Amino acid sequence: MSAYNKLNKTEIEILKKVKEGLSSGQIAAQRDCSVRTVEKHRSNMIKKLGIDSSQNALVIWALQNQDIINK
Repeated sequence: MSAYNKLNKTEIEILKKVKEGLSSGQIAAQRDCSVRTVEKHRSNMIKKLGIDSSQNALVIWALQNQDIINK
């Protein structure tokens, strides 16, 4: 099973926003939730995807895996 398949629906939606270059604050405003909630989802995605926890690692992963995300 692909690591991407481990993500839940909310994480996938947030990952798509990350790929578009939106900040956690912008995503939170669009989803009507707190920035902390978005940051927690981002942290969970980093763990599930098994990627480095550096600041831009999730963005880089999303851009490198656009074909999977856009299905």
